[in-house]
Amino acid sequence: MTTLAEPGTDAAAAVPLLRSPGLASLFTASTSARLANEAARVAMVLLVLERTSSPALAGAVVGASTLPSLVTGPFLGAWLDRTPHRRRAFAANQVALLVAMVGLLLATGHAPSYVVVLLGLLCGITSPVLTGGFTGLIAPLVPAALLRRAYGAEATSYNVAGVAGPALAGVLTAAFSASVAVGATAALSFLALLAVLRVPMPAPDAEPGSLVRNVLGGLRHLAMTPPLRAVTITTTLSMGGLGALPVVFPLLAEDLGVHASASGYLFSTFAVGALCGSLTIVSRAPRTGPMRLAFLGVGGLALAFTAVAVAPSLPFALACIFVAGALEGPLLASTLTVRELHSPAWMRTQVVTTAASLKFGAYALGSGLAGALVAAYGPRVGLLMAAGFQVVGIALGLLGRRSR
Repeated sequence: MTTLAEPGTDAAAAVPLLRSPGLASLFTASTSARLANEAARVAMVLLVLERTSSPALAGAVVGASTLPSLVTGPFLGAWLDRTPHRRRAFAANQVALLVAMVGLLLATGHAPSYVVVLLGLLCGITSPVLTGGFTGLIAPLVPAALLRRAYGAEATSYNVAGVAGPALAGVLTAAFSASVAVGATAALSFLALLAVLRVPMPAPDAEPGSLVRNVLGGLRHLAMTPPLRAVTITTTLSMGGLGALPVVFPLLAEDLGVHASASGYLFSTFAVGALCGSLTIVSRAPRTGPMRLAFLGVGGLALAFTAVAVAPSLPFALACIFVAGALEGPLLASTLTVRELHSPAWMRTQVVTTAASLKFGAYALGSGLAGALVAAYGPRVGLLMAAGFQVVGIALGLLGRRSR
């Protein structure tokens, strides 16, 4: 297993991180692309609710935008590790999001519901490049002594997008309309496309091989390694519960007496909490092992979402959402640690993208289920569903860890 050099062990560690050739353009592209993606998750829900007043359709659109990655993620991850034509996938992701946003502006409220769902589907076909794709470009661009700092900057990219994207969609919807928020998302996607065209993308070192065989190997490794199996089961079901949030938050805001656009602040509060939780892990290594910390984090999410379900006011809901986000940050860090510890170096990227795809698939299914539940029973039942997914994930994860 490769060990990353500690800062200060090499002269390169003293060099400002963004002076590494190509790294500034990489982070500009990755952050702008993720910002557009995070804004789109909220903007398209607000647009559907504004024009159709249908929580079920909103849940279906969110589900459609995340479901394709269940299939495309493992294959894109393996392909990106081997192809000299990486830029095509990165550019295609931005073009797909741009076309989908423009299509939603034209179709939502005017075309049949299945057209709106298909446009949501288009958003998610190449979205795995936002997770494993950009991350895989870091190592060839920086000295070994700077890798830990570079991956820290990569985590910051996710958090900045997670904070700013939903807030941007919410603010634009409140000030103007959901249509303006979707249009701004399309513009962001275009700017990200221009940034992607400037990112250096070295050819991979890996020899070409059977794509299907490599994908099946990653799946087999996840299924046959008890720690990986346990954390994958638990976090996949946990993510299924989180899939309820894009549908629940706009209606919860209205239930609490404010405009649906305040859902952007709920999303941003969750992301700020996650950023704070991650920074806590970075500044002080916890004594609790990563596997146990992951299970504790999922248990904490169950309690936090239950508290939000009975929130009497928006400030109380925001406080509980912040706690949930603060638990999600260490949960993600612990999950990544478990995957690193129990995966061979030549398979690590495939393991990450495959596990991420399973989580995206669960997120999509959770969104669809939440849409039906919220339409029938209201947003608070959707939050109880999110809490229930956490509890089931812990139970099945513990069984997966012990079974042979």
